[in-house]
Amino acid sequence: MEIKNQPVQCPKGHYYNPQIHSSCPICAQEANGGIPATDQTTAGSFGKTESPYASTGASQGSFGKTESPYAGGDMSGGQGSFVKTEPPVMPGGAASSESAASPFEPTMIGGDISSDASQTAPVVGWLVCIDGAMRGVDFRIHAGYNYIGREMGDIHITGDQQISRQNHAMVAYDETDMVYFAGPSAGRNLVKVNGKTVFNAVEIHNYDVISLGTTKLMFVGLCGEHFNWKR
Repeated sequence: MEIKNQPVQCPKGHYYNPQIHSSCPICAQEANGGIPATDQTTAGSFGKTESPYASTGASQGSFGKTESPYAGGDMSGGQGSFVKTEPPVMPGGAASSESAASPFEPTMIGGDISSDASQTAPVVGWLVCIDGAMRGVDFRIHAGYNYIGREMGDIHITGDQQISRQNHAMVAYDETDMVYFAGPSAGRNLVKVNGKTVFNAVEIHNYDVISLGTTKLMFVGLCGEHFNWKR
């Protein structure tokens, strides 16, 4: 078989194909520090690379431009802020606000928490603590029975351990006769009215003092000869 392209020997004894290389590629590689002569780089350096930021238009050392998370949407807030939301709608279609009281929030009456139902009952008088742990606090009383206890009942007298947990005493108002009463309930400790122990309910009048444990409560009535809710 005849070889058409005869190899050429360089002065250093290397053979190469003259149809492919114009000079000895091995000699050129040795002269370039071992890098093939066909590469367009200089010895000891890397080839030129394209900037990763060329396609994005950003300068070196910075990140490419990104789309704002708020672009294209119905957002009123700028970058770094939250989107304003609408307040929740309460039953009946009315929107709630911070200033509006919750319909489930209890109200404070005379230093105690009561339900909205008791709040609607008209006040007929007050008991004002003039001595004891709750000195200076007033308690509303309504028509019918008002039970007094340390933790449970219509009126709570906290901080006095000599008062029964519940039903220590009661104060009542009779709307028909417009008369007030006070006396013991199911408590174990005694009840005094104007310094005298009572074992049954007795009629009371303005500025009478009811003593329970170390607490003294002054009674002030609203209803009577001059005023009545039924008129």
